[in-house]
Amino acid sequence: MLSGERERQGAIRELLQRIVEQFVAREGRGQTELRQFERLAGDLIDVTNSEIVATVAESLCRHPDTPPALIRRFFDRGGDCARISFEFAPSPPVADIIAKAAHGSAELAAAIARRSELPREAIGALAARDEGVVLYALAANRRIRLDTGALRALMYVARDDQQLARLLLNREDLDVDPESLFLAATRDERGRIVSAACRSAFVDRIGDSWAPGDEQLAGRLEALAAREERDAMISLVADALDARKSRVRKIFLDEGGEALALTYVALGMDLPTATRLFLASGKAFALDVHRVRALRALVSSTSRRAATRIVAAINGVGRFDREPIRRVAWREESSAQAGARRRGAADRLAPGVHRLANSDKV
Repeated sequence: MLSGERERQGAIRELLQRIVEQFVAREGRGQTELRQFERLAGDLIDVTNSEIVATVAESLCRHPDTPPALIRRFFDRGGDCARISFEFAPSPPVADIIAKAAHGSAELAAAIARRSELPREAIGALAARDEGVVLYALAANRRIRLDTGALRALMYVARDDQQLARLLLNREDLDVDPESLFLAATRDERGRIVSAACRSAFVDRIGDSWAPGDEQLAGRLEALAAREERDAMISLVADALDARKSRVRKIFLDEGGEALALTYVALGMDLPTATRLFLASGKAFALDVHRVRALRALVSSTSRRAATRIVAAINGVGRFDREPIRRVAWREESSAQAGARRRGAADRLAPGVHRLANSDKV
């Protein structure tokens, strides 16, 4: 009995796949031919299991001539058939898309996040989910544009999720402050983020007055570094920054060293102290003369104001975690208009920039 049913399902599968392959091979069929295909394929779909139906669902959803009644059958099936339909069907009901994006299973929501077009409400609902598979699918989908609200929600999570942060950095529409994603950035991207922060710091009111660097803090860090008490160093820096130890730990574990260099600048360390701390860090870059020189140059060339912006964003402290995300041009130049605007601003700020560069570096 079971053997006979397996043979029957195997024959149905072979026939269904054959007629679907013939159907999707070309476009522009007449109405009579479409009705015949709908009737034959529909009868086969009705008498076979969902696993077999799922094998043809994607090709039919992608084909422009597939009768809508067949696609509705996929939705009604649920499971993999519904997931495939929500991802590839040309025009599912918008209300269903939004509802499933907000309340559907993680697998179904991830399928929706991969669609080539999505209503804004659905994007917002997906960005508000907490399942990694959904957020990764949304961030990786470069065919849709993420608005500021969706970017803010994703970047909030990405501060503690390097995979999500990397996906966001790969997007061309990431025209907002990427400072919170610094640890996931490449060396070149980090350089551009620092440059953008320096430009912003020239016109930002934050940090207009500074307390001098804490010499006692510097001495305690050096003593702990000499004893290789990394966890105690992390606790001390976290207290100084009013930040979570888990986030400060990521700065210390970062192999590039740029985040650590910026942290020392933000804390008011002078160049000799920062250099000694680099050399005692126990990281691979401490044994690389070129990397140590590069980190020293970063400390020397970055204003304390700019370093504090980035370190605060990495750790999620300060006003940067409360204010609406600002749109900035941190990549190469996004447009001629943006380039002209930056050049004009640079000309207007040049005198102040020179004074600040000479007075605000630590």
